[in-house]
Amino acid sequence: MVTNSLGPMNSLFPFVDKVQHLVGVDSRMAQLVERFGYVERKTDLPLFPTLVRNIASQQVATSVAERTYERIVARVGEVTPQTIVGVGVEGLAAEGLPLRKARWIVSAAERFATGEFREEELAELSDKEAIRRLITLDGVGVWSAEMLLMFSLGRDNILSSGDLILRRAIATLYGEKHLSARRMAHYHKLFSPYASVASLYLWAYGNSLPRKSTEITIRPLGFQKMKNKTLCYSFQKTSYGEMLIASSAKGVCRVAFADDREEVLDELRAEMRGARLEERVEPSHKEIVRVIEGKGTGSLTLYLEGTSFERKVWREVLKVPYGITVSYADIAATTGYTKAFRSVGNAVSANPVAIVIPCHRVIHADGSLGNYNAGVEKKLWLVGEEKQRVIKQ
Repeated sequence: MVTNSLGPMNSLFPFVDKVQHLVGVDSRMAQLVERFGYVERKTDLPLFPTLVRNIASQQVATSVAERTYERIVARVGEVTPQTIVGVGVEGLAAEGLPLRKARWIVSAAERFATGEFREEELAELSDKEAIRRLITLDGVGVWSAEMLLMFSLGRDNILSSGDLILRRAIATLYGEKHLSARRMAHYHKLFSPYASVASLYLWAYGNSLPRKSTEITIRPLGFQKMKNKTLCYSFQKTSYGEMLIASSAKGVCRVAFADDREEVLDELRAEMRGARLEERVEPSHKEIVRVIEGKGTGSLTLYLEGTSFERKVWREVLKVPYGITVSYADIAATTGYTKAFRSVGNAVSANPVAIVIPCHRVIHADGSLGNYNAGVEKKLWLVGEEKQRVIKQ
């Protein structure tokens, strides 16, 4: 028998022990817990009225679904299989429910009323078996069945692979480009036996993400190719301080803190020896500012000097989400160079576009910060500032 370990019916979940388990098994989930605190969600019970509400809410705005459900309640009183069978398809349709949904609900009510479908039988089934049983009801797909298991029956270990917000949250948090069924199974295993609790935090994180962010491409730059070429630069104010931004006709090649304008310009001249420097604001400079402020929505090309290994590391660092830190070992693992911690550290330190490629979010596995071009104090401030900003969102 599968027990309802989320707690008593209509209780708040998750409980502390489940959250602490997730904190212990995954550092990124631990950071979500730190950010969102103790997430609570009431379970919806009993099963049948939750099923009716679920079907009524499909593909319509929440406010519309709630009003329709309230009208159904006003019509039948307590929502039970018997009262729904009594009012029939036409009665439900008269309360604003589309005929197709009304038929689905009445069909389910008839199966519950005759005993052909019993809520009690689900307790004897595994999650997969319960989903297969629930989707035999008209109007119930896999996602709806998973939500019923989580929020009506209180199942602990559900991670909906078809939920778009969950998928986006996982893709962003863990830097996944293509979330296959195999990869979703990997995350289900990672969060087990409390994948339902993890889902609450992933939903909170997914709903906090901007609808669209800047698409950033990294291309190789040879400094020798810049000889006699024009390099435009400008100083831009951001909430993190003034930044020097430099770009060629092909893309942005330098972003640096401009605490001292002359010093940072001298460094740019030394790096781009032979290039003609011209102070001029380019559209890409404004997009860089939007990226730094977390408001970018366009596309951006970074035209960077570096080895193929360094560019591979930078592409992985680009995937580290705002307000989240990862270890050098994590980056080494995702690039396929599991034991190359030091090489990864050197590549991270060589990053020529501060904040945009968020190398400040890469730290040692023991929590110590590691080196940073602009200084360890600046790195400490950036990490702390980002965490504070996401808490305030």
